[in-house]
Amino acid sequence: RSLDLTGGKPLEYAYAWVLAVESSVRGKLFASQKGHRSFDFKCSAIDTDHRLFEDKDEKSLKMNLKDWLQRDTLYLVKEGNGYTTHYLCDLFFLTKNREIVLVDVTGLDNVDQVTKKVNKHVRFMRKIAGNKKMAQKFKWRSVVLAPGLKGKDTVEVPKEARKSIRVIQGRAAREYLRGLQQMYRYTRQFEDEEDEEGKEDG
Repeated sequence: RSLDLTGGKPLEYAYAWVLAVESSVRGKLFASQKGHRSFDFKCSAIDTDHRLFEDKDEKSLKMNLKDWLQRDTLYLVKEGNGYTTHYLCDLFFLTKNREIVLVDVTGLDNVDQVTKKVNKHVRFMRKIAGNKKMAQKFKWRSVVLAPGLKGKDTVEVPKEARKSIRVIQGRAAREYLRGLQQMYRYTRQFEDEEDEEGKEDG
């Protein structure tokens, strides 16, 4: 069974707000951990008018990114209400190190379905790594946020893609929501099993 309870994009908007505020304060996003460092990014604006892709595949990648992509802007992609689904990500930003970071937010709670999403990022990174024209002199990275996965479920990124792709799942992903975790739990409409186990242990 796989549920995606992000209809209307409340989860994407919640992450956009929290990540924008956090980066504006700290000047960085996503804490460093083994194999990954935080991204140097300080948000001063949220933009909903731009898209990286015109359609639902990598062939629709815009080739004029240097003309409009700004380092201090968090881009939140419009979807629905006449806008097509955006390929690979819901949010994206440009770091001081010329990294374009794709942030894919999913409410899926099924490890196989989340793995399918991650594999799309793997395929894209493989293609862009061997295509300088497509890369447009940028470094490309992906962060997949999957707060719905339980602790026992783990999505593995292939070894060759781990430098480019980071999966933050379960409790670790929920912690990025900060004070908006209560909103997340309400939209999920189920008790957090990990939290319940923690209460019993305590």
